[in-house]
Amino acid sequence: MKYEVRFHLQSGKNFRKWQVKAMQGSRKASVVYYDPNEVQLELKECTLVNKLGKARKVHKAQRKDVSGWITCKEVLVTGTPTDGLERLFYNPIKDIHWRREADEGEFQWDGTQYRTLVTGGRQVYVLEERT
Repeated sequence: MKYEVRFHLQSGKNFRKWQVKAMQGSRKASVVYYDPNEVQLELKECTLVNKLGKARKVHKAQRKDVSGWITCKEVLVTGTPTDGLERLFYNPIKDIHWRREADEGEFQWDGTQYRTLVTGGRQVYVLEERT
């Protein structure tokens, strides 16, 4: 089982919540939504996914659509402090690649892997790099 995690921006009752899809191979087994004001998620063994062609279309049209997410092997509800952790960014309307806070846009981080990421509100932070 693996999981796909993204911030859900489609209008409706789950607008601006974390969407966690449990995947059996390429099939969706279940979907759960978490309010970022109530729950913090810890994501284990992660990869930053970006569908670059779709991200380019989103950027050109300046209209949101799903083009990026995080895949991981485990999702836990936790309470890890995020003070001092580096933030990850993904918004293809502004930039078609995943970015890290400290690099000031110099690199693209699509496909990079991490041991542990955590959410803090609507943000994602690097807790443990992959070694």
